Amino acid sequence: MFAVPGGFAAGAASIREKKMRTYRMVARPRPSLAAWLVLAGLALCGPLAAIAQDADSGSGRVLTLPECIRLALDNSPTLLMAEEQRYIAGKDVSTAKGAFLPEVSLNRNWGESERTDFDLTQYTSFDEQYFTFDSAGDSTAWLARMTAESGTADETVISSMGTWSGGASLNLFNGFSKFANLSAAKHNLRAVEADLGYTREQVIQSVVTAYFNLLRYQKLAEVALETREQAAKELERTETYFRLGSAAKSNVLQQRVRLENTKLDLVVAQNNVKKAFADLAYAMNQPLAATFDIDPSVLATDFAIDSVEDLYSEALTNRLDLASSQHTLEARRKNITTASAGLWPSVNLSANYSRSKNESPYRFGAQESENLSWGYSVSWSVFDRMRTINGRAQAKANARIAEYQLEQARLNAQVEVRQLHNSLVEARERVNVSRETIEQSKEELRLAQERFRVGAGTTLDVIMAQVNLANSRAQEVQAMCDFLIFQSQLHRAVGRSAWRI
Repeated sequence: MFAVPGGFAAGAASIREKKMRTYRMVARPRPSLAAWLVLAGLALCGPLAAIAQDADSGSGRVLTLPECIRLALDNSPTLLMAEEQRYIAGKDVSTAKGAFLPEVSLNRNWGESERTDFDLTQYTSFDEQYFTFDSAGDSTAWLARMTAESGTADETVISSMGTWSGGASLNLFNGFSKFANLSAAKHNLRAVEADLGYTREQVIQSVVTAYFNLLRYQKLAEVALETREQAAKELERTETYFRLGSAAKSNVLQQRVRLENTKLDLVVAQNNVKKAFADLAYAMNQPLAATFDIDPSVLATDFAIDSVEDLYSEALTNRLDLASSQHTLEARRKNITTASAGLWPSVNLSANYSRSKNESPYRFGAQESENLSWGYSVSWSVFDRMRTINGRAQAKANARIAEYQLEQARLNAQVEVRQLHNSLVEARERVNVSRETIEQSKEELRLAQERFRVGAGTTLDVIMAQVNLANSRAQEVQAMCDFLIFQSQLHRAVGRSAWRI
């Protein structure tokens, strides 16, 4: 007797029992060549069942789409870099505000020196004293005339001097540049914030696309598994007809080829699932994440599509990258005022205070003194070698470039909205057509099987009906996932998101 491998499933045993009953019905005394071929075909079901079991296995952990988006937003280096850009822009605003405040400085100077005079003449007596009057006539200074010399000697004098000083200056007017710089810094900050929001939407978009692609390939793997099981059943039916003498051996071989092809399709589908999971994990910034399951309920949708005119208006009003371009344009316009500052006079106020202590025999005046000064200054550059004129012209050119960029961004947004709207309409129609095709393919397969059973059809008719049914199911899955991806992209393109976290 033929030894059945121990790896066969219970379903295979029941199939063998059916085969034995069929053998008894036709009164075959011993297994024929056809029986051996049947058992060999059943042996192929073992590896296929293992593949299907591996495909269905999961970690048991289910992550919904909002949870995946939250993980991506919490770990996105792109968002962290955008946050740092916003921080820098905020500091630029603080710097622009600081230009309206006075500039205050404090200084402390101290030094000590040692002077040595060599071979200095020494005097031991004074032969006369007299006094003099200063220029005001009210103070005297006693002087002595030294006459007796006693020799020479080296003399060292140590001097020290310390100064405390402070100053403050305030620019009152500098050609309106301070106000323009502050306004430009604020617009740049708003532009960076808008860029941050748009970057966030792009991160969400990448996760949504990867999530739906993983669902796509999981559903396609289910279709491949169902097609493989259908091919196995059809092979069993054809082999039965062959044993009964109502089908040729070529029909059996054709069904075996069909089964092998479905096995290959299942392997490819399972590999696509693994690659799609890797793409989703990468979009979540966790490329080494453990395997988890996803929620297939997000495939449910009503296939509603707004009018393209409403989408245009919403995109021009709410889209964040357009808002960023608008603020960038306003900042460039303020830079024109900044560049024109040289055409105006500059007015400054200043005040300074210092206190010094001089411990030196060579000082002039008192040992300690202080000084206080204040005033204002007005300067007007009459000719600066065309720097201001050229800088102002460059600022105007930069403003025009920003204006052209804004207009181009609006055109790009309108084209993107139009293309996504057309893609949505196409995907919706593909879903409707594929669902009708599925019903027709089922009926076609039923009729082909019936014609083959009564001898009015061929195995190729049955195989073609199977292929058409599998293709119709795959097209439905593809169209549904495409619709949801295009819908998510359209939400981002018009400035809204269905997945706000």
